[in-house]
Amino acid sequence: MLDQLVICGTPAQVTEQILELDEQLGGFGELVYAGMDWVDEALSVRSLELMAEAVMPAVNKHARLP
Repeated sequence: MLDQLVICGTPAQVTEQILELDEQLGGFGELVYAGMDWVDEALSVRSLELMAEAVMPAVNKHARLP
């Protein structure tokens, strides 16, 4: 189940997985970023920064937008 429902990895890997999902679904309107485990706050904040600064700009450049 985790292999099919969780997107994780480096910014490049996450971008690729999101774009693959976009292709499979024929486009989608929004993503939900769920970070439930903030044991390491600095790591969690860095993850959010990478999503905003590296992943989403690349996804927006290539994804099918509604």
